[in-house]
Amino acid sequence: MRQRSVARFAVAGIALLLSGGAITTEKVISSNIASRVEEQLPSASGISASIPFFDLPSNINSDSIKSVRININEYRLKGSNTKSSLAISAKNISKSKPTQIGSLDITTTIPVFKLLEESGFNDAEIVDNALQISVGANGLGKALLVPKYANNQIFFQIKSISFMGSPIPASSLPADIQEQIKSRSVKDLTVPKGLKVKSVSIGAEGLAVNFHGANIRLENLAASL
Repeated sequence: MRQRSVARFAVAGIALLLSGGAITTEKVISSNIASRVEEQLPSASGISASIPFFDLPSNINSDSIKSVRININEYRLKGSNTKSSLAISAKNISKSKPTQIGSLDITTTIPVFKLLEESGFNDAEIVDNALQISVGANGLGKALLVPKYANNQIFFQIKSISFMGSPIPASSLPADIQEQIKSRSVKDLTVPKGLKVKSVSIGAEGLAVNFHGANIRLENLAASL
């Protein structure tokens, strides 16, 4: 009985040591990735990287990293005067140079205060994942606006509108009203080389733009990001 107990403690101790080694390895790989990103994007700040714990064996024994998540607290995209955050999800990243990324998703988020400041509407506020503004005489009406993307431009479009609590379908509004909203809010967007805009949305943190690309070279991405 005593031998079994000793064996259990021994196995548990070995497992703990192996787990500690894996955690250290994960930290080393993540740190190397963060350093590489900092090297390519020197103006970025607050860079962190993480890889799934269970991907460690394949990451160590192969010539590519299966997947990694990178967060950047502040970065100014090319063609933009606003610092935004970046959330990057990359898969199948080659370890050799030039570094090739099999699949890449980047979400850049413009902070709420900057979004409201640059929206072109004085009393804008974020409500239900949309931008709410006052409309009509004395601001008695409320309109909900949602972001749209087309032809390398982001702009707002009316989702719904109400007066004194009575809703009016956006589809029943004259086309020139939608055009006025668009012209007041339109912003040019520089899309990084090799990426396409997948979606634009508004949430509690601000305006989020999601880019997607495949078979991207890190050096080319860094030069256009």
